[in-house]
Amino acid sequence: MTNKIFSPNGDQTGGGSDAPQTDNTKLVAGPTVYVSPDGGTTNEAFPKQGVEYDFCVDVVNNGTLPSGAFYVHFTLSGDQNPPFEQDFKQDDGLDAGHSVKAVVHFGSFPNEFKDYLLEACVYSPSAPDKPINCAGTFDFPVNTESTDSSGSTGNSDSSNNSGSSGNSGSDNSGSSGSSDSNSSGSSDKTGSGNSGSSSGSSDSNNSGSSDNSGSGDSSSTPATSDTSSSNSGSN
Repeated sequence: MTNKIFSPNGDQTGGGSDAPQTDNTKLVAGPTVYVSPDGGTTNEAFPKQGVEYDFCVDVVNNGTLPSGAFYVHFTLSGDQNPPFEQDFKQDDGLDAGHSVKAVVHFGSFPNEFKDYLLEACVYSPSAPDKPINCAGTFDFPVNTESTDSSGSTGNSDSSNNSGSSGNSGSDNSGSSGSSDSNSSGSSDKTGSGNSGSSSGSSDSNNSGSSDNSGSGDSSSTPATSDTSSSNSGSN
């Protein structure tokens, strides 16, 4: 004669000395359900829009017997309408003292300001209406993000600055070029008129007048004698 013992929720079974026994009542989820961008490695405290996320929770068997099959039911509610619901199934159960990370993929949050509530509870397949244990909930907001205004501002500033610098650079180079050609021309004429005058090249106007008035006096070296000769010539 074989005796079978069932727990109120069907979590424990027995079939004589050789029948395996399981206990789902010692399954504990927690301490808190969380959001992760990498399958549970990182606990994202401030979820953002536009990032692919998973929902995660650790489940441990604190009993002395292995558990039977169970599943973790995740629910995202709050401003999420309709609520997001998905299950993580552990059909092989969990050995005593062992743990497993329950992970389901959610996706990304929309670019809208919303307040969310995330929950996770452990259930036995034989009692889907009565949770064995629930982890701590996670209540969090997701804010909107905008990049259009900053991008357009950066483009307009760069185009205006580059345009003004380019125009000013071309104007200055042009004016400096004309002044160089005029000064060099006057110095050449001065040099041909006076072969021995060293100070005449510094002032193109004075050297020109000295050439016209004193072209016969090639031996005068002082600057003062050149000035007087220019005055006599004008008289």
